[in-house]
Amino acid sequence: MPNENCLYGMACPECESEGPFQIECKATFTVYDDGTGLEYDGPEWDDDSHCSCMTCTFEGRVHNFKNEDTSAS
Repeated sequence: MPNENCLYGMACPECESEGPFQIECKATFTVYDDGTGLEYDGPEWDDDSHCSCMTCTFEGRVHNFKNEDTSAS
């Protein structure tokens, strides 16, 4: 079943897995002297973020994993 939420339109170009993927993200954490709190503001990534397939270990950029029909969204 195609992804319909955070990974909408994404699939591995190598093995066609629909995830999970490891995506390099930016997030904002509250940081204390002894570490971070567990709360964070939503992770952000874009088409140029590093992405790897957890099924076959293919690596590329998010745009490599996007279906051509959904890459404009």
